[in-house]
Amino acid sequence: MDDIVQPLTPQEETPPKEMKILATLVAKLNLADFQNAIPVIRELRISNETEDRFVNATLTLSSEPEVFKSKVWRIDEIAEDSFRVIPGLDLVLDGPLLSRLTEAELTTFTFVLEADDKEAKIGRKEVARLEQVVDLLPRNQWGGLRHIPDMTAAFVQPNDPAVERLLKQTAELLRLSDMPSSLDGYEGGSKRAWQLASAVWGAVARMKLDYALPPASFEQSGQKVRSPSQIADTGLATCMDLTLLFCAALEQIGLNPVIVFTRGHAFAGLWLKPEEFTTALVDDVTAVRKRVKLQELVLFETTLVTHNPIPSFTYAVERGAKQIAEDAESDFEMLLDIRRARLQRIKPLASSEAQIARVAAEVTDDAPPLLVEEGAGIPDETHEVVVEDLSKLDPADRLGRWQRKLLDLSLRNNLLNFKMGKRALKLESPDPGALEDILASGQSLKLLTRPDLMDGADPRERALYEQREREDVRRRHAEDALKRREVFVALTSNEMDVRLTELYRGARTALQEGGSNTLFLAIGFLSWTREDRAGQKYKAPLVLVPVTLERKSARSGFTMVLHDDEPRFNPTLIEMLRQDFELGLGSLEHELPRDDSGLDIAGIWNKVGHAIKDIPGWELNEDVVLSMFSFAKYLMWKDLAENAEQGCGEFAGNDPIINVIVELGFATRPCI
Repeated sequence: MDDIVQPLTPQEETPPKEMKILATLVAKLNLADFQNAIPVIRELRISNETEDRFVNATLTLSSEPEVFKSKVWRIDEIAEDSFRVIPGLDLVLDGPLLSRLTEAELTTFTFVLEADDKEAKIGRKEVARLEQVVDLLPRNQWGGLRHIPDMTAAFVQPNDPAVERLLKQTAELLRLSDMPSSLDGYEGGSKRAWQLASAVWGAVARMKLDYALPPASFEQSGQKVRSPSQIADTGLATCMDLTLLFCAALEQIGLNPVIVFTRGHAFAGLWLKPEEFTTALVDDVTAVRKRVKLQELVLFETTLVTHNPIPSFTYAVERGAKQIAEDAESDFEMLLDIRRARLQRIKPLASSEAQIARVAAEVTDDAPPLLVEEGAGIPDETHEVVVEDLSKLDPADRLGRWQRKLLDLSLRNNLLNFKMGKRALKLESPDPGALEDILASGQSLKLLTRPDLMDGADPRERALYEQREREDVRRRHAEDALKRREVFVALTSNEMDVRLTELYRGARTALQEGGSNTLFLAIGFLSWTREDRAGQKYKAPLVLVPVTLERKSARSGFTMVLHDDEPRFNPTLIEMLRQDFELGLGSLEHELPRDDSGLDIAGIWNKVGHAIKDIPGWELNEDVVLSMFSFAKYLMWKDLAENAEQGCGEFAGNDPIINVIVELGFATRPCI
């Protein structure tokens, strides 16, 4: 009987062992990279997987077309089953060739490893080869954010001949506006920096540029960019060209410009004080928003300078800020700080234009020039809050500690972790300070549902209207309503009535049963995070203004008036910041600043903003929300606050609240 032969089980084929050249090269190379010492070869290694030993080896690198002199590395020995890292990766590039390129080319980098041939006794043989392709870009082609985003700063060319002519027009506009014509950077403070930027805006406006549409996804893959001289000669510019032009002019004046990249778009900005970010690239939009809200950084939409008629610099700034707002932050890519890039030794690309560019040397436009704006509202100096180390609070202040122990510091407390729900209404309030002033003066505010405004059944397009009229139609509508003592709520009429009725009944019940008002207008919120919960954001109200809802009948609308209690800064937030983050808010913890009409809301936000500006992920939100907020053991907390000025002995011995606190075990008596 024949033997039965079993078929072999298929096995995975083991790849053959071989000598390998492993290299990591840049994907793109241009003149800016060459001038700023960007290494072409990031890493070079040799991996000998074989059992052979190679001696007297040479590794040669060449290119086609030739963009550098051939490079040779000599290696005495490559042992069997070994791994070698090759040092000395600098190449002598052909700078003139990179400068002459007008279109992109592909160049092939070829690595060849040779060693003595032991079998032939005399002679050499090739033991490994590697070919990689690199894109050679012309001098005016930016590689995009996927290449080396920091290198974008090299395309900001403050020494281009056209920039000096542009700055001459800038000085002339300052004279026409009855301002000093000196281009003195930050010497005159933040307001002067704003005026200089406004003057540059007006000077570029006189060039009468036309907008050119950039390639799709240019911010990632790159594009050819026009130098300031080319923009002046052709009169055409993409959003990237305009951004680089503005940044070049601002930098030459002595200001610190920035470039903001969003999805499919780029625009410019500048610091209003001599500062910069700690890194050249900033991908945290909250860090940018905080600086903008503190008026330390200003962003402006550059493409508006190509519109007809050209809007004011103030309007361009408003449009710039909107592009990093919370409802648009998903489009944010990154910010590039030019000053920080210069500190990292990223130099401007050398200018190739020898001719003096035509930059409106003779203005023939009959239209009046855009005069320089004063910069209303820009502070000459920013007074930062002095953050006290309140972890070193006087231990003798036992009364204060008792009050703090009565506050709920868990995330179940909506004073630390507020969430919009059925018992909360967000008010449309473009000027929260003015809203608070109306309430502080004793006047009432009528709550109305927001009417359709170029949405819904309205056939008009809001974006088109705003582009033509240069105004935010919803903001203007809300401002006009506030002058009539009306506030809009973005809900349907039925939904708004249901929520207001719920708040009205809830606040009345709490007042009857607990003796305290729990209905507050929360003005401003702190968006904060915790290290142990990465990615989770919480919102805590800042200023709590006690209010009361009134209505004449069940069918009449609701009005809102100020309650008899005093407005306060969120005490639970103060204690949480102290205990969990060792962060104090200075004078805000004791007394809220006031203006002529009520609370100084802008001043309060400014102090909070400065206290948190260096904490990643934290920012101030300017929402205004009507909701119910209850303090844990609120009556005890309130009683301690209102009776603190009574004598220590009398207070400790006779007050029933103190006795309850002692019985609950919160503390012992402060006086004996």
